[in-house]
Amino acid sequence: MSLVGAVKLVNLFELLASPKFLFSNYKAYQHLSQLLEVFNNIIQYQYADNQHLVYAIIRRKDTFGKLATLNLSRAMSLYEKAYGDQIATTQAHQKRIVSVKHVDEHGRALRADDDDDSDDGSFVGKNFEPNEVWLTEFKEKMPFETITRLLQHMVPVIDDVISRVDGVVDEHVILNVLDEVTMVGLLPVPHPIVIRKYQANQYTALWFTAYLWGVIYVNHQSLPIFDGQAIQLFRVSMDGQEYEEVEYEEEEDEEEEDFE
Repeated sequence: MSLVGAVKLVNLFELLASPKFLFSNYKAYQHLSQLLEVFNNIIQYQYADNQHLVYAIIRRKDTFGKLATLNLSRAMSLYEKAYGDQIATTQAHQKRIVSVKHVDEHGRALRADDDDDSDDGSFVGKNFEPNEVWLTEFKEKMPFETITRLLQHMVPVIDDVISRVDGVVDEHVILNVLDEVTMVGLLPVPHPIVIRKYQANQYTALWFTAYLWGVIYVNHQSLPIFDGQAIQLFRVSMDGQEYEEVEYEEEEDEEEEDFE
């Protein structure tokens, strides 16, 4: 794997591990779990040819370490930092909305037991909030053992290399060290490779179509074989129905012929 590809993969993991995304949905951690499977497969079966990815993981050791040791109190703290303002705004808005329910038709205040369908705190149920059940499921589904073993062994090695040169070291030196160090006997027993079949959907289909035709178009500009005004690189989807851009080229050609 190239340096660019390795950095982008680890950056994607960091993005998916951010509190804003992780607590956006109860099952949001599934994206992290599948990405961890990719990392584990590479480390277990293709370690020798992927020093760039190993180095990128080591540089983001704090992200992996904090996620592997996540507890409920820290999860709640991260959740409040990510969504605290949104919760406060929702609570204030909710109070303004339900305040009319706490008075009778004459404007007199109702007692607490007179209002059976009080909405106090109901906004919390509309937002995902980490709890013990979620945390237990999270830890069961996140395969951190392989990466944890890797970091426990490789981080001291890299730190020692950096300390010997006063913190200034060329990246190629570190990559050479990673190439020389073996992980045989240090990693967990190799796990079976998980094969996930591609499931076609409209979003990836649109992305693949736009990407492939974009590559074809860009690579044929020295000797143009396409009319730039007739190229369609995207579709608009409305209510589950796809609409392509309307091509007017043929109509314009017919009008020109009629004019001649």
